[in-house]
Amino acid sequence: MKIHGDADNAALLPEFVDSSLRLISVRYVKVEQADEATSFYKLLTLGISTSFSGDTINWSDAIGREEDRRTVITLESGHWIMRDGRGRIYHMV
Repeated sequence: MKIHGDADNAALLPEFVDSSLRLISVRYVKVEQADEATSFYKLLTLGISTSFSGDTINWSDAIGREEDRRTVITLESGHWIMRDGRGRIYHMV
């Protein structure tokens, strides 16, 4: 995946993933809009995990209102900015 930020590409060896990483959350999202030229991505969360059992993901029955599930990610002045459905910044890298 090509990214226009501080670190462009990353690959993790399967052995490292299996031995050293632990999955804590899964979000199932729909990419509603993507513009690679302007680094603009609009996502809608369709599901949020509550727990895991083996290879099974248990999904929450209540995921909230649509405006609370919408995220816009943009690259601005060299920083990745995440905004909620109301345009408020909630994460910046």
